[in-house]
Amino acid sequence: MTNPFESFIPESLEARLQDGIQHALSLGAEGAEAFISVSRSRKAKVQNGRLEDLTVSKRGGLGVRVIRAGGKGFRTGLATTTDLAATDFRHLFAQAWELSALGDEDPWLRQADPSGVDDLPSRFHAEVDAITPEQRIAWALELEAQARKASPKVAAVREAAWSDGTGASLLLTQKGVRTPDVYSSCSASIELAVAEGEERQASWHWDVARRPVLDLAAIGAEAALKGERKLNPQHLPAGRYSVVLHPEVAVDLLGIVAGMLDAESVLKQRSLFAGKLGEAIASPLLTLVDDGRLAEGPGRPALGTEPWDAEGLPTRRNVLLEGGVLKTYLHTLKTAAELGMAPTASAGRGFGSQPGATTFNLFPLPGKTGTEALYRMAGNGVLITEIMACTRWTPSVAISAWGPAASASGMVCWASQSTSSPSPATCAISLPASWPWAATSAGTAAVPV
Repeated sequence: MTNPFESFIPESLEARLQDGIQHALSLGAEGAEAFISVSRSRKAKVQNGRLEDLTVSKRGGLGVRVIRAGGKGFRTGLATTTDLAATDFRHLFAQAWELSALGDEDPWLRQADPSGVDDLPSRFHAEVDAITPEQRIAWALELEAQARKASPKVAAVREAAWSDGTGASLLLTQKGVRTPDVYSSCSASIELAVAEGEERQASWHWDVARRPVLDLAAIGAEAALKGERKLNPQHLPAGRYSVVLHPEVAVDLLGIVAGMLDAESVLKQRSLFAGKLGEAIASPLLTLVDDGRLAEGPGRPALGTEPWDAEGLPTRRNVLLEGGVLKTYLHTLKTAAELGMAPTASAGRGFGSQPGATTFNLFPLPGKTGTEALYRMAGNGVLITEIMACTRWTPSVAISAWGPAASASGMVCWASQSTSSPSPATCAISLPASWPWAATSAGTAAVPV
């Protein structure tokens, strides 16, 4: 049986990389690393019942990093290539060695020692590579059909797409670190327009999994429902409202927050949370976790699960906030050394970049209050369903929202409006400097629905 990892990164390629590492050491390097990633992807895109595009692509790249010792620290040089068929990579390591003479010295640069094993369930499913072009087209067409079936108000489909791919990555270092990883993924997405009279609104939805088990009917129906919610919006009167966040909005905001928990941003004083370790910075209802080894169920690793981070440390479960208290930043080996803290195994990298902090599976722990109870707590509140132009640098955001309203189906039921018709609304809000945690009144904003 063919080893799926070796179908991407064969032993002969790995041997040439090890040879390059030894060549860098012979030039005088203190350390040398090779990071390689290879992927194959396929996509079928349809528009209004017709095939629009069918693509197959293969991408790959190699980045080598050479470390040069100096009087006060270390310098690094990085060289890259997409030619993975080269007979040897000594020239690439030599280029990185030459470039390392030009960099600034860094006393905090560190490398991992070999540790950990890949004891996680497989992230690769061979059935993904077996999907035929005809099946991809059929699934894309089925996704569009399901959206139209869900709502007669779907006026046009800009794109319904099925995508799948497989890939592998590997880090090698002179210390003996070796981190083979192979994976697969499938996704389905749809962008559409709904119309009612002269009113027209756009919406989209998507889902992703490691295997072809996506619920196309649910994806299409949610996209159509999102569009219907936006039809004929009304302006909300100015005032203070209790807020409940739709899960997709919570993901957007927590992703921005995670960027501010990057220790590199803290060191450069570009984070609101610099100097806040051990302090309460959020609602006591919020515990935020990043788990690089998370499982969705027995034998089912979560989408971001990996055995090692991009520096070769075994991934782990990091509690970033506990009961609203900031417990740790996201570290690379470099930032952990500079701040005198324990590493968090949070490094990510591309083949053309230095390691930087990232998240693997970021999520808030669930609360004890159900969705309907949250709506009742919010009273005449607002369910935020979409945010636009919101980044860590822009505390003013535009928002699409529902509220205070309810539908006859009971999808959104505010306590004081249980018999009202749905009334979508749009509004603009300004938040204070601590904006990620500003809207936690009644304990509702930080809790995803």
